Amino acid sequence: MTEIQIPIVNKSGLTWELQFFDVVDSTNQVAMSMAQEARSEGQVIFADHQNSGRGRLDRQWVDSPGTSVLMSILLRPKFPKEFFYLITSALSLATLQILNEKFTLACQLKWPNDLMVSDRKIAGILAEANFDSEENPVVVVGMGLNCKQSDKELEELGRPACSIFSETGVVLDLDARMSLAAAIAGRFAELYLDLEDPSGRISVSSLYRQQCSTIGKLVQVEMADETLTGVASDISVEGNLLVETDSCMRAVAAGDVIHVNKAG
Repeated sequence: MTEIQIPIVNKSGLTWELQFFDVVDSTNQVAMSMAQEARSEGQVIFADHQNSGRGRLDRQWVDSPGTSVLMSILLRPKFPKEFFYLITSALSLATLQILNEKFTLACQLKWPNDLMVSDRKIAGILAEANFDSEENPVVVVGMGLNCKQSDKELEELGRPACSIFSETGVVLDLDARMSLAAAIAGRFAELYLDLEDPSGRISVSSLYRQQCSTIGKLVQVEMADETLTGVASDISVEGNLLVETDSCMRAVAAGDVIHVNKAG
């Protein structure tokens, strides 16, 4: 197992630790198991392949060995749980910033947890919480980032998707993907630790809104018991998507969002 120490820029002396695994069932599952072993915050799990990767709503995350950044981070938040949704926002922003800096990739954020390039998904994020201990809750946030997939492989997914290779022609070997994961985790740590302060939470929330392409769009939201159509006007302080319909304003906590192209 390879380990990389990740220094945290805004916390002198603090480091997180990236640990490499060849194959795992799920990086989120490994990180949650570490939490049960009382491991400290900042364990970053990186895998070259997942046998049982998951996305939102228990969907399967499919990857071929050696093609993606697959990582999860063990967290023990020290701020109120009503703001835990900002953890996903912080990882989304960190990934967007690093991809722009390293590859000049112009990503946008799609509520609630996708990174898009020209309306094609390049990464998805999944956060899971364990509240068995109210005094010391655990959150694991995981991400799958497409790196080496070809256009043919992406077409087989059956939905609009892209990769770093398909957008830039850059081929990332294992060391490069681990370095990329470490850079994203380090930037995320800076944003995440800022969430302990109210002003930091306001800042991350504002940055997310600025980068969220869903806001202002005509959307169709598919929920468990209904489908809602309207204009996504904002994101509430609880992280809900505010959708303005013909009759009222609706707050959506979870659902599949489709950006609808207006006719004409």
